[in-house]
Amino acid sequence: MSSRLDNANPIVYQSQKEREILPEDEDDNIEDKVDSREVFDLIRCINDPEHPLTLEELNVVENDRVHVNNEENRVQVEFTPTIPHCSMATLIGLSIRVKLLRSLPSRFKVSVMKLHE
Repeated sequence: MSSRLDNANPIVYQSQKEREILPEDEDDNIEDKVDSREVFDLIRCINDPEHPLTLEELNVVENDRVHVNNEENRVQVEFTPTIPHCSMATLIGLSIRVKLLRSLPSRFKVSVMKLHE
């Protein structure tokens, strides 16, 4: 592993508050659809490969860039690396994809895309 970091001094952003769990969220008799916040909560705590920070703290993933279509069984996540030519972007995308494939019902097709800013 290279000792040089792509982004040695990243900007750290404030994390969102935890989502409030309602009684109906825990009721197994109620069918609830997967929503973007639920998906975001799964990936927000993934650690960045180069820093001891989460993808949320680095603003690599944002709730607004998570899209869920329950009718078509699709989840799409767009992420933004901290720098334009991040050598870790592929690893970050793969980490997001694997986390979602392991966590979501198998009916979902997961798409992860890197945005260019």
